[in-house]
Amino acid sequence: MNEFLNIFRETLSKVSHPRFFETERGFQGDLNARLAQSVKGIIPNEYVIEEEYQKKFKAHGIKIRPDIIIHAPFEPSIHESRSDGNFAVIQIKLKASVHDAKEDFEKLDLMFEKLNYPLGIFINVSSSETHYKTYEGKFIGRLHCFSVELSKGSVVVNQD
Repeated sequence: MNEFLNIFRETLSKVSHPRFFETERGFQGDLNARLAQSVKGIIPNEYVIEEEYQKKFKAHGIKIRPDIIIHAPFEPSIHESRSDGNFAVIQIKLKASVHDAKEDFEKLDLMFEKLNYPLGIFINVSSSETHYKTYEGKFIGRLHCFSVELSKGSVVVNQD
């Protein structure tokens, strides 16, 4: 897990075009493309990185759309349940307030509880605040928070 988080942090630092710090969608797209390259060999080959994969209540027990997930797509012949093969769920917010962060923390908690994701990541884009200290859920060991911003043309990443 630590190796993945170190690579993830480095990948965040490579998202550097000013345009990607203006919208969640732009940042998400560039991060997804870079992440797919940087985690090769770190996560199992059967895992995929998907953007905004809709979780449906009937199949998953929840109805949310996380920004990015890393998982082995559910295959009934291989997995016992949709909780198997899950690796990481990522929520991204642009200039998140405490309220925004708490809403995403609640979504991450649902993913931890219902689908047993071992790792949840919150990214606050265009901010120096990770909001980690405001987390009040019961999955503190699974949550990792980052902030990423441009400062004088350089990418600054904070991690809690």
